[in-house]
Amino acid sequence: HQVATDALVTMERAMARDDIVLNDRQLSCARINSTEGQDYLKAMSAAANYAWVNRSCMTYLTRRAFSKVFNKSPEEMDMHLVYDVGHNIAKIER
Repeated sequence: HQVATDALVTMERAMARDDIVLNDRQLSCARINSTEGQDYLKAMSAAANYAWVNRSCMTYLTRRAFSKVFNKSPEEMDMHLVYDVGHNIAKIER
């Protein structure tokens, strides 16, 4: 969320330059090959990596806490990751 919020002003300048008109500021954008577009993709990639590591750490620490409290391994308690997906991630479609 912070990456997109930080990019809004930059995107609005790029939209004015490139003659892109939208009726909602939250839909601000930049051409993918522009400096602004590339900077946004890099920032989004960094945020996605951070989020993935954060979820991995939370999973590990949750399993460890349960293991300590119940004196069983995560495997014995069937504590398997069912689904892990990021959200609000920009992707290049081909």
